[in-house]
Amino acid sequence: MHSFQPITPLIIIGVGLYFILKSKSPDPEAVRRRNLAALARKLQLRFSPKSDFDFAKHYLFLRWLNRGDNNCACNVFQGQHLAYPVTVFDYTFTAGKCSYYWSAYLLEMRTNFPDLLISHENRESRIAEALGGSHITFESAEFSHAFRVRSADKQFAFAVCHERMMQFLLANQDLTIEIRGNILAVLFEDWLRPEKVEGNLSRLVEIRKLLAPYLFTKN
Repeated sequence: MHSFQPITPLIIIGVGLYFILKSKSPDPEAVRRRNLAALARKLQLRFSPKSDFDFAKHYLFLRWLNRGDNNCACNVFQGQHLAYPVTVFDYTFTAGKCSYYWSAYLLEMRTNFPDLLISHENRESRIAEALGGSHITFESAEFSHAFRVRSADKQFAFAVCHERMMQFLLANQDLTIEIRGNILAVLFEDWLRPEKVEGNLSRLVEIRKLLAPYLFTKN
């Protein structure tokens, strides 16, 4: 028979230290929120971490955000970036028993553009197709294969997706873009990541700059 070996004080101390350190390990969401707040200070943008259902409702006019139930925004950035008024936030909604986590980067413009959606050939684009409207085909086979562009105003769609814009989008194929009224939106099926926010804001501004100036004289 094996004799019973008593638990030594060192083992007890070690187990105790393990649980103490584990209980004090940082919450990843709290760390992310702190990093987002620090980034907002760096970019000189206002920041609100609170969950806000009313704020989310304000942007339900965007087709890509107007889905599901319990629509909520949090970690909201607002202010001027590179001389453009911008709003950035985490966005969640539920559909059935599933929860979905998105992030939105919005830029306000002095205009009233027709609706336009640039999405990808994947499950999400098929959802967009189900919402109505077939996609527009462009001369660039590469662009038409990578993206699905939908708008009731084909002339506007072709004006937005000119050669330089298509080249930019082909080099940035993670983007989903929606234009409606005075809002240019870039959307991601992912929560805000502090290390990517500034770069995504720069890409949002770049898309705005690629919109032909004459489009703004027509509205």
